[in-house]
Formats: sequence, C-alpha cells, structure tokens
Amino acid sequence: MDVDAPVCVDAPGSGCYRDILSTEGASHQGSHGRLSRRCLGHKDSRPSSASSTCSKERDIPETLANLLMDMLPEEGPELGDAFLCAADLPPVTKQSLGELDIQSIINNIKLRHDVNFDANLSFRPNMDGPKGQQKQRQSQQYWRALVAELELYVRLFRGTPSLWDSGRVDRSVIVQHAERRLPKLFETIHEVLKSLVPDRDHARVDEHLDVPMLMQEIERGVCDMVKLAEWVACLLKEHCAPMRDVLVNKMVDRVREGVAKNTSGLIVNGLAELFGILEAMKLDVANHQIRNLKTLLIEDTVNFENFYHLDRLVSGRARVDRNAAQKWWTCAVTEFQHHCTSPPHRFKLEIFIRAVVASLFTRSARRELPDTFYLDKDRLRTLKSEIDDLIHFEICFDLFAQLLQEFEYNGPVSQATRHQLQSALSAIVGEGVPYLNPSWFHHSGPLSLEIYRQASVLAGRSPFHNLDYLQKARYYLRNLFETTFATHASALEATILPQILACATKHFYSSPSELFNSLVLPTPTPPPPPHSFVPIRIASPDTLSPSHADKLNDLTNRITHIVLLHWRIWDPIAYVKDDETPTNSPPVPQHGQNTPVQHQTRALGFPKQAHRPIPIHTSKSS
Repeated sequence: MDVDAPVCVDAPGSGCYRDILSTEGASHQGSHGRLSRRCLGHKDSRPSSASSTCSKERDIPETLANLLMDMLPEEGPELGDAFLCAADLPPVTKQSLGELDIQSIINNIKLRHDVNFDANLSFRPNMDGPKGQQKQRQSQQYWRALVAELELYVRLFRGTPSLWDSGRVDRSVIVQHAERRLPKLFETIHEVLKSLVPDRDHARVDEHLDVPMLMQEIERGVCDMVKLAEWVACLLKEHCAPMRDVLVNKMVDRVREGVAKNTSGLIVNGLAELFGILEAMKLDVANHQIRNLKTLLIEDTVNFENFYHLDRLVSGRARVDRNAAQKWWTCAVTEFQHHCTSPPHRFKLEIFIRAVVASLFTRSARRELPDTFYLDKDRLRTLKSEIDDLIHFEICFDLFAQLLQEFEYNGPVSQATRHQLQSALSAIVGEGVPYLNPSWFHHSGPLSLEIYRQASVLAGRSPFHNLDYLQKARYYLRNLFETTFATHASALEATILPQILACATKHFYSSPSELFNSLVLPTPTPPPPPHSFVPIRIASPDTLSPSHADKLNDLTNRITHIVLLHWRIWDPIAYVKDDETPTNSPPVPQHGQNTPVQHQTRALGFPKQAHRPIPIHTSKSS
C-alpha cells in the first residue's frame, strides 16, 4: 500500500510569481521573503510571458499554498508544503487493498508457501522498517494536505472579499486545483465500501456517496458531514466485527466535534480513522478467509507450486536457475551418496537432507543452497542464526566450565544456573537475530565478564573482579570462538542429523496437512522435574538438558518440514533428471492432466487455463 509522494524543496526566484486570484489575495513578494515551494520531478518550463494562460494555471497551486500562509500564519507553511507535495490519493485505496482479495490470496505464491509453516499466519499493516516509516510519513503528509484543502474551501467558497472578481483565471480552473484530494477521497470510500458490503447494499452506497453531488454541497456550504459519517457508521456496523464498533463510534464523534468547533483538523482526523476502519475490515475479511481455507491451501501446496514453477520455467519467467540447481544437486550426490544408508526409494531424499543440513552448520560459501529455496530463504536464515547461537552458547559454557575448574569448584551445575547464564548471554547479544552472529565475537568482553561473574558466584568466591583474570577470560573466549566453532558445529550436526533423518522417515508418506499438524503444531512436552542437576559436561549429547533437548526437537521439526515439502515440489522439476531412477515424490501433473482438486475447481467455474486449486466462497461481511 505504498503511496509515492515526491519530496518538497524550495525553488529560487519565486519572487516574480504574481497572485493570479485577485489583487486582494496573498502577496508573494516583498518583506515575507517567501520562496516558491516545488516538488522534485516538476519541471519549471514556464514561458517568459507572465500573461500566458498556461503559465497562470501552473502558478495556481503555489498561489493557493501561499494563500494558506496568509490565512494561517502558524500552520500555513507546513500546510502549504503538504498541499503542494502530498499524494492525491489517500493512503488506503481499493488498489492497495487488492492484495487482500481472495483471488490475490490463492495466487500469492509466498503466502501459499508460508501458510504451511505458520500456525498463526495473518495479514497486518506493514509498518516495519524504513519502508514502513516512509509510509507513515506519506500518510501524515496526505492528511495534512487534506486539512489544507478544507481550509482553502472556507476561503474560496465562503470567504470575503471574494476571490472570483479578478476575472484573470476561470473560476472552474481554480476550483479544480483546489479540489485535488477530497473528491478522490470520497471516490475511494465509495469503491472500498462496495468491495466490503454485499451487492444488495451497493445501491445505498451509490446514493449516499454521489461524489459530484457531495462536492456541490460542499461548495455551497450545505454538506452535512455529521449525517454522512453517521450513515457510514450505520453501514459499517451492519457488516464489521462487533469489536470495531468502538472505533466506528470514535470516528463519528471526531467528525461531529470537528463540525461543531468548525475545525478542519478534527474532521480530517475522523476521516483518517474511517480509512483505518476500512483497512481493518478488509484485513478481517482476508484473515477470516485464510483461516477457513488454510487446510485446503496446505493440502494443495505441492500441486499448486508444481504448476506455478513449471509454468514460469516453460515461459521463461522463472526466478530460478534450473541449471545451477542441477549442478548443486550433482555435487551433493557426489559428496554424500557414500554416507547414505536409506533404502532405494529414500536414498536421494537422504542425500538431499544431508546437503541441506550441512549448509546450516557451515560458514563456507560453497555450501550455499540454490535459488530454488527462495521461498524458504528467511526460514533458513533464521534456523542458521539459531544454530549459530546454540554453538556459541556451548562455547561460552566451555569457558564457564574452565573457570569453575580454576576456582576449584567440583560440584554439580543445576539447570536453573545454566538457564540463568544462557538468559544473561542472550540479553547481551540478542539471541536468534539473523546476520547478527558476529556480535558474539564483538561482545566477547561483556560475555566473558558475565561468565566470570556467574562462575565466581557459583564457586562461592568474592564478587571482586580481578582485571588480569577478566582480560585472560576475554582473550580465551575470543580464541574459543575462532578455534572451536567448527568442532562444536560438527558435534551438534552429528547430534541433530540422525533426528532429522528419523523424522523424515516417519513422515515420508505424510500429506502436507499431516506435516503441518505434526511438525508445526506438536504436542507440548511435559515440564522438567524440579531441582534437576547435571554434571558440568552439559554439552555432551548424552546429557542434554530438557530445554536444550526441546530446542533440538524444535529445530528437527522445522528443518524436516522444509526439506520434505521442498523435495516434493522441486525434486521432479530441478534435481532428478528424467533418466534417473524416480524417487517416491508425488508425480508432476502434466498440462493436459487434471488433478482431483482441478476437477473440483473446474466444476465450480474456474477458468481452465489457470490453476485454481480450491473452491472459494467469498463473504463480504467480517
């Protein structure tokens, strides 16, 4: 829902611009020292003759902006800039909400893939990161521009002295420049409402949101904004979730207060809240449809993605390099086939699993996965980050054990102590944050200090910090990070790989829905017994703590889920060649071949040429 708003800049030489409305209007020369405000991308191609009609029309927006500065000395400059530079359309439009339509949902390859891995997948406004902050700034600028427009209406349509007496520019031209946003705002409300309510209510929407009629009423000063807001509120309450009623009432109250106080800002706040409600309703509908369709979407994943990727490969629109994927697969077969012990029908899958797992436990660039994994890129990055965290934790516990030995402590280490140390170290480096693992090395000072402190407490030593000991601990930890990472990674890989292979064998014949139910929604594990103690060699695979074992089980499930689903989709497309022995992956549907799901969707009227995987029954109420 991006709105492209150009950046405002000041243009020199604007002192020559004259008022084109009337001699009583705002003066753009003299002691005020005003500069003509322009937006990047608008060229100044004005002819030399100041009497040119085209030139006058180009001057109108800046003249209106300067008129705002005369009307509102404090807010005028900011409102004038917003009036010139903000987008003409509101932040929420029918087009921006189009990705929430049911057809967009079922054809969204990323959503169709992600739904397999997220039990709580839902749409929400994306306001994260720099792009989200830019959207917020553009939205705020738009609503300021609308305030400016309403203030201009007061002066243009009801102000004195009249601005229509000069006769130098046609009145309709000035009105057209002044009414940049409000008509489009009403049109957007009209379109979005009709997309949300059933067909039986469309006539009511057309009647109450007749945009030309509303603009005529505004120009004549007879538009009842409160009545319009109350009607919209009544319509929304008929169709939106009851939880939205509070927001709807707040919107009406804001508009009513703005009209009573004759304050454009409050009226615009009410309109902004209305658009927030419309967006929330559309999100409610989309999320409701995702919840209802989730099982069907998941079950049809392999079929849908086979068609999706094959279609793009055949048409030359694929973002995947099939040759590179086959080369990666050939290298994987060469490297891992001698380690595999699975029967023939699972032999190639075991090679694939070993290759993927190896990429998660190494920092070597040659282990990078092909771009067939582009839909799992974020999940794999997160997994690798969590695995790196586990490895670094074990290295830190090595230092902890070494310090305890130097402090002549030979007693047990409780699970609570280990958990306390892990929590403290996580707070220092930020556990599970992709691409931030170098912070383990960079934070070796605070990490070694915390490890030293907790080892001292456990050994019953004074909390006094020996500077020489601290420096040695820091150096030792850095050295461990550099020299033992590969060893710890190999040990952890040797522990988790058999679990992943066993899990893949267990779920080899599971459907996508069964994979989701087993691997995304696992049965909660019972809590560990109280007062559990283990020896200091806690990192040994045979003496894993309950929390550590749970983490490995979680990683096992997530990795297994990714590799099984990926193998079923891409094995017949990008890896195993036609002349190789086929695996037990689902066959790829041919273009002339109908799957059961296709038969079902064709019977429901979907076009033959497009893959329509599931029957859709849309509901326009939330």
